[in-house]
Formats: sequence, structure tokens, C-alpha cells
Amino acid sequence: MKDSGIEVLYDHRLGGITMDGKAIRAISLDHAPVDATGCPMSIPKKKGAITITAKVFIDCSYEGDLLAMSGTSYTWGRESREQYGESLAGVRPNLWLYEIDPYKEEGNPESGLITHVKDWKIGQEGSADKLTMGYCFRYKFNRKGEGIDIPKPRNYDPTEFELFRRAMRDGVDIYSSRSFNRLGQHERDTYKPKGAAKLRPYIFGTNLNRALMTHTIYGCNVDYPDGDWATRAKVWKFHQDFLVNFMHFLRTDPVVPKELKEQAEKLRFERGDFDETGGWPHQLYVREARRMISGYVVTQYDMEAKTKPKNTVGLASYGVDDWSYATIVQDGKVALQGGEFSILYLDGGNQNGSYAIPYEAIVPKKGECTNLLVPVCCSASHIAMTSIRMEPVWMILGESAGVAAAIAVADEIAVQNVPYDELRSKILELSQKLDVLPPAK
Repeated sequence: MKDSGIEVLYDHRLGGITMDGKAIRAISLDHAPVDATGCPMSIPKKKGAITITAKVFIDCSYEGDLLAMSGTSYTWGRESREQYGESLAGVRPNLWLYEIDPYKEEGNPESGLITHVKDWKIGQEGSADKLTMGYCFRYKFNRKGEGIDIPKPRNYDPTEFELFRRAMRDGVDIYSSRSFNRLGQHERDTYKPKGAAKLRPYIFGTNLNRALMTHTIYGCNVDYPDGDWATRAKVWKFHQDFLVNFMHFLRTDPVVPKELKEQAEKLRFERGDFDETGGWPHQLYVREARRMISGYVVTQYDMEAKTKPKNTVGLASYGVDDWSYATIVQDGKVALQGGEFSILYLDGGNQNGSYAIPYEAIVPKKGECTNLLVPVCCSASHIAMTSIRMEPVWMILGESAGVAAAIAVADEIAVQNVPYDELRSKILELSQKLDVLPPAK
């Protein structure tokens, strides 16, 4: 980037914008460095620290703040089945229903719920809501007792983990993962030593687990997608605090099985990747936040090879991959809501899992912002975004957005009016693939 004369600004985030009609004329950046663990600040150190003017802007963020501030249409959460005719859309069946009493006084609903269990009313299957699949940190763990110590808690409250205490006390399997890799067929991954008949307690891995035993609480991120940075910082910090306190619980509580306690005692952050933030990853894994609503919305039909969109600017090739949305009370038990799809391909091998994303899905619809491209929070249904959300796809769309922005600047035209033939030619010169892949032989 030095060779291209590009200056990278660190420790700043979007604070506001200046519009001229339907065009963004300038953005204002707040100075907001992260804390020692990499967590964003709730309140910036200096608002409006830098103003940047440009002819075209590209919003490549997870959150889509520039998208939202520009007045461009967007949404978040799960659409209903009816909105785009997607059979997999909307509320899905519970992933798990655990035999765990959710009430403070066991058997007494009037006593209230134990920590981390919500009384959210989930709609009927296929209905829309504003829940978002679980986030997490992609930790780098050392399981040999070497590396960076996970911090000790500052305000440990043992009642926070009553949910897990009851599960372990009663021998409830909260470790097994359950998912759909094929429609109608549940896959179940259990953690058993070879030849063993009994399930082995297992501490979580670097990614989430499609089960209660993992390093977050499903549903804790509900306010993140459309929240301000104070809200997001709380969600971010919750993930950090939960791991710290949960590790203390697993290491010290008498109810924890011996094998699990031994695993927890050895768990550390690996050295080498995130040393400057004490082992904490630099980025919360925001699997999905806002999604633009544009002239073309990528949907389940695209993934099923039932569409042939024009003006392709990139290919995706990944199955439906979602995670649970909430930890709730149901029928006097604890349920994990939704999240069963795990790299579920829908095209039957017709296009080797690949599908096209058109230019119209990364620019606002006509009549909205004229100089903005959105390759990350692009125009897609929730079901489609569970697949699009892979970093290689976003990199492809980001490259195509950059080419389109250059054309729009050079020709002094709105991004919606970039001539596709010219755009396609320049993208192909960069060795992109724009035609869906044939079936594997």
C-alpha cells in the first residue's frame, strides 16, 4: 500500500457523514482506540477527529454503519418464509431442548429465570424476527498449560453459572453438537474416547459448538447489529468476561466433572498471534449484522441454482451455515433456538455449490445513495448471508467494488450507472471467475 500511496488510519471509526442530496460528500471519523484487550471504546476519545472527502465510498465493515447513515435501505435478523419464498427462512426448530430446570427455585416459574436463560417469545416456525446468529471470538488456545494465562475474574458471581451447574449435577449432555449437513438428516457429533460407551465431558474448541457447552451465550448479541458503539462494546466485553468467569467456574466449582476441570486448568491463550492484547483476538466474529436491501436480493433460490442473475461480480461457494439465536425457556426446560444448518449445500451438485452474486447486490437501489458500494453487508436474505459471509467471498466482492468505484470516479457517474461490460472486462483481467463452476467429475 505504501507503493500505491495509500495511508491506513488506525484507532478511528465512523462518527458521522455529510450528505449532498443522495451522495455522501464527507465522513467524520472519531478517535476511538481499543482498550488493552482489543475491545472497542464505548465513547470515543475525540469526536470528529478527522474529516475525509471522496467521490465514492465503500463500506467494507461488518456493521454497515456508513450504509445506515447514508439512508440506504437495510435490515437485520431473519425474514419470514413468505418474504422471499425461502423454505429455510424465518424461525427454525430448536436445536436442543435440555432437561435443565430454568427457574431460580426449581419447579417454580414464579421465582424467575436463572442467569442466561431468556423468556423471549419465539414466533411460529417460518416467521420473521430480529434475532441474529451467535457471535464469538476465534480463540487460539493452548491445552498443555503453556502460553498466556486467561485472566482471573474481577467480579465472579457463582450464580451466573447455575445453568451449567444444574446440567453437570444431573448428567445432562451439554457437550454434543447437532447439525444438518443434509436436509432432513441430523448429524450429531459426540465426544467419546475410542471404545468408550459414556459421553466424555469436553471443554469448548476455538470456534463455537452447536450446543450449550461453548464460550458464549446464544442471544447475548441481539442488540449488536443496529446498536451504537456503546451497545457493541458491551456485547464485545460480555464475550470476554464470560470466558474469564466461565473458566474460573470450570476450574473451581465442585460440581464440575474431574476430566473437564483438568482440561480447564490447562487451558491458556496460545502465544504468537495476539500477544499485544494479552491473547484476546483482535476482532469479534460478527457473523452477520446489517444487510442492505437493494435492487437484487440474493436468496436461497440463488444457492439452489434456480436463478441466472446478470452482471455477476463474484462467486460464492459455501453452504448454509448458521448458529443458534437464543437460549430460552420452553416447557419448563432450556432450549437453544435454531442454528442447525452446517455447511448445507442446496444445489444438488449442479454448480458445485457455486452461485453468482450480481453487481446490483453491492450497490444501493436506484433512487438511494449514488456513491456508495457495500460488498460485506450486501443485499441478501438472512439465509443467503449464512453462506455469503465467508471472508473469501467478501474479498472477491471487495475487489469488484474497488474496480467499480474507480470507473465511477473516472467517468463521474453514479455507482448504479457503471457500465457492466467495462466492469466485467476489468474484473476478468484480475483473474476472477465470474461463471458458476461445473459439477465435479
